Amino acid sequence: MIISSNSLSSNQFGGAYQAWLTGVHPADRQRCDEEIQIALRGEQEFDTDFRVLWSDGTIRYIRALASVQRDGLGQPSRMIGTNWDITDIKRAEAEKEKLMIQNRLLHKSESLGRMAGAIAHHFNNQLLAVTMYLEMAKDDLPGSAESLENMTAAMDAVSKAAEVSTLMLTYLGQTVVKREPLDLSETCRRSLPILRAGIRESAVWETNLPSPGPAISSSANQIQQVITNLITNASESLKDSSGNIRLAVRTVFSADISAINRFPVDWQPKNSAYACVEVEDSGCGIPDNDIEKIFDPFFSTKFVGRGMGLAVVLGIVRSHYGGITVDSAQGRGTTFRVFLPLSIEAIPQKPHVPQAPKTADAGTVLVVDDERVVREVISARLKQHGFTVFTANDGVEAVEVFQQHRNEIRCVISDLTMPRMNGWDTLTALRKLQADIPVILVSGYSEAEVMSGHHPELPQAFFCKPFEFEALRNAIIRVMSKKLA
Repeated sequence: MIISSNSLSSNQFGGAYQAWLTGVHPADRQRCDEEIQIALRGEQEFDTDFRVLWSDGTIRYIRALASVQRDGLGQPSRMIGTNWDITDIKRAEAEKEKLMIQNRLLHKSESLGRMAGAIAHHFNNQLLAVTMYLEMAKDDLPGSAESLENMTAAMDAVSKAAEVSTLMLTYLGQTVVKREPLDLSETCRRSLPILRAGIRESAVWETNLPSPGPAISSSANQIQQVITNLITNASESLKDSSGNIRLAVRTVFSADISAINRFPVDWQPKNSAYACVEVEDSGCGIPDNDIEKIFDPFFSTKFVGRGMGLAVVLGIVRSHYGGITVDSAQGRGTTFRVFLPLSIEAIPQKPHVPQAPKTADAGTVLVVDDERVVREVISARLKQHGFTVFTANDGVEAVEVFQQHRNEIRCVISDLTMPRMNGWDTLTALRKLQADIPVILVSGYSEAEVMSGHHPELPQAFFCKPFEFEALRNAIIRVMSKKLA
């Protein structure tokens, strides 16, 4: 670039300079002008990056390096320098930065996932023991109303603790639910009484739920969890002031789904269109630095003890192979948009589910678990109900016990995660000894995680710890009855 003038006015180079400055992007113009003035005073050379508006309306990035030439009196007469178009470099740097951020978030998500899964597994093992010991103690209590009330309260507390573990597995997308084609608008509409009861009285409520709405394949309970958590978050963002909350359902094309603040960070829309649930509020908004953290388990800007709501939303959406975008700024509210794959299946009739047998002859059961307290409490409960029980503390011992008592044992209950021989290997080894032996697998991990992948042998049933003994007993009766039949 060359800017020259025979006279200077206000320390600037007349028309040539103004023409050059006009081409600079308005957002960078003042900074460039200030740096030019510094160069004219001789304090430093002009060396900077700035943007320009191209003739086709696009924005290009320019690197400029120029020096000031002076006349005999030492006054600046012109600037001579070079402009480089560095748009491609800037875009590559931006893409690299985007990938670095994405990788960092992915690593963080994987780390949180491992931690959440491990906590849920160990937590569920202990909760199962507590649940069954409380059941046994309750059965043995005399008719004292106060004692029964205290025991029931303790069991309720255990149940609530188990819910936290379930929420952790939901965050990981590892909960198994039965899905069916649903009208998304109708599902949201049925939840309105519950939603309205949970928001602030001062909030102005607005809905846009077209009928019929887009069809998705999901569980009504999970969709209700998603919108309830999003509406609760919107209501709390209003704090003590009045404001607006809007719930809307629509269909959007993939091209219209923003890539900004999109979660999971590695999610890419693959279908041509998606069903969208939109929850918008006029509340306090989310600081930029917090947006990437709001879906972390137990992250909260409110108070200690909260913070699983949005984590659960992300887990449910992840399990549906969908995505979420967040549009927010402090002082102007927040909009969450949840995108779920469309379904073309017709809504089926509800099938009749036969009840499990209530009673059956007791038999002999082999209980395999490396956790002593779990092994003992399951055995004790089974014996209370007339079963004969053998135990083993891992798969190797289980095979030995089964070989000794194969003519007596009618069912095996085996933990999944054990030293020396895990549940899958134990199942395979037992089936080699007796092809039709019923096996029930139990684990502190979710069914989705346990049953994923290929397995040469499958169990007759699976239970995620903690579980109620009655459900296990019914399963034992059912699989024994099928073997006898």
